[in-house]
Amino acid sequence: MGSKGELVVHGLSESDVAILTAAGEAGGLEVLVMSGPSEMRQKVRAPHPVAAVLGIGGKGGVDTGAISLLRFVRRELPVIVVADEDSLELERSAREAGIFYYFVSPLDPKEVKAVVEDVLRQRRSLGAKS
Repeated sequence: MGSKGELVVHGLSESDVAILTAAGEAGGLEVLVMSGPSEMRQKVRAPHPVAAVLGIGGKGGVDTGAISLLRFVRRELPVIVVADEDSLELERSAREAGIFYYFVSPLDPKEVKAVVEDVLRQRRSLGAKS
């Protein structure tokens, strides 16, 4: 694997995936789009993913229960959420489930790049403590 790791993605629009892919590749990450939550749960068990990115609400998105499942499978894995709508209730529920960051679609490329850099910085600091 020639990358620094993987961003595992599910439930995002094509345009949001494109923005996330550009930011991930700029950080040396491979972006893998999963076909469903069960495939994503299996993938995050491996050591390569540096973060999971979930679309919540709307078409193709999951509910916030999927965040808890991912955190159960791999507690230290940052979970980034992309919501289709700006909903305080959805954001509150996602934050209570332990997310790393909350976006509202459409994504802002500069903001995504900054969050990817934060994920990589966190991974380096956790690796230094191990």
